[in-house]
Amino acid sequence: MLVYQPIDGGVGRHIRDVTEGLAGRGHEVVLCGPSPPEGLAELPPRARHVFLDLDRAIAPRADLTALRRLAAIARHVRPDVIHAHSSKAGALARLGRILQPRTPVAYTPHGYAFAGFFSSERERRRYREIERALAPLATRVVCVCEAEARLAGTVGSKRRVRVVHNGIEAAGAGPIDTRMAELRRSGPVLCVLTLLRAGKGIETLIDAAPSLLARHPRLQVAIWGDGPEREDLRSRAARAGVEGCVHFLGPNRDPLSVLRGADMLVHPSLAEAFPYVILEAMSVARPIVASDVGGISEALTHEEGGLLVPPGDAASLAVAVSGLLDDPERMARMGAAGRLRAEGQFSRAAMIDRLTGVYSEMTG
Repeated sequence: MLVYQPIDGGVGRHIRDVTEGLAGRGHEVVLCGPSPPEGLAELPPRARHVFLDLDRAIAPRADLTALRRLAAIARHVRPDVIHAHSSKAGALARLGRILQPRTPVAYTPHGYAFAGFFSSERERRRYREIERALAPLATRVVCVCEAEARLAGTVGSKRRVRVVHNGIEAAGAGPIDTRMAELRRSGPVLCVLTLLRAGKGIETLIDAAPSLLARHPRLQVAIWGDGPEREDLRSRAARAGVEGCVHFLGPNRDPLSVLRGADMLVHPSLAEAFPYVILEAMSVARPIVASDVGGISEALTHEEGGLLVPPGDAASLAVAVSGLLDDPERMARMGAAGRLRAEGQFSRAAMIDRLTGVYSEMTG
């Protein structure tokens, strides 16, 4: 039984891939969350969805109701393993183990909340202490990268931690988004694909844009995604005088078609675990400039996929992006090497192999 919240972003993508991968190997999969994850238009055979109302924010009364509902679902389903994804689902599933101690529980943080972006250090400490208190209730902590595993070891037993990197299907050839194709006729296109919320570092790229335009005046920046920071970022681009080349294009359900139309992916996030968009860009041979946070350095190595820069450093970001735009042959070599690396080390089949190995360990 997969318990999850949110349904979008990297968590939703992961749930979709795990569901399809496990069901494709004959496992019965019960999805337990607000709705099936985005992108899963139709549940595969041997998979079904059970509604569980979960709110991302801490809400004691609603959370207690959700905990009772989850316990009732688990009693009815009687799963061999409960695998909870992200902070809220992970907290409820681990607390539920007090009521049903015989059912093993795996927890995947998808980026520990206490390691994310916070304006308040007090709030960060609160999330850390919550994770420390709940850690003994997880049979295994299944981390999506080594960086996340190191964090897991600071709040719980290292012996319970396992690493299963995210993996994707090989992309191959495919369509190019029409708006990306249109932008590319104006000049080289930098692509950003992310939720527009605090911590994603998009302001760093906007701050770097004037310097980039001075060297590459035909440059276009395509920002795909939506979220609470959208209007603030628009205003920031206007204040920087770059609103003419920074395009906010909204959400997109086909990231590969967007990436095929880009010259480069820029991922300036301030905190991450192991983002899928990095693997997707590698799979279509697009070079990447990304912040050196979380497990991104486990996906990219120097010249194999892209370049890493310090988070929040607009000057370093501008230097890295300009250097690549000045050397198209290097960009092509980097993209080709990244594609080989993604196919060889981060396939979806390998992810499912390792995940089922952890499940067997928990139930053996």
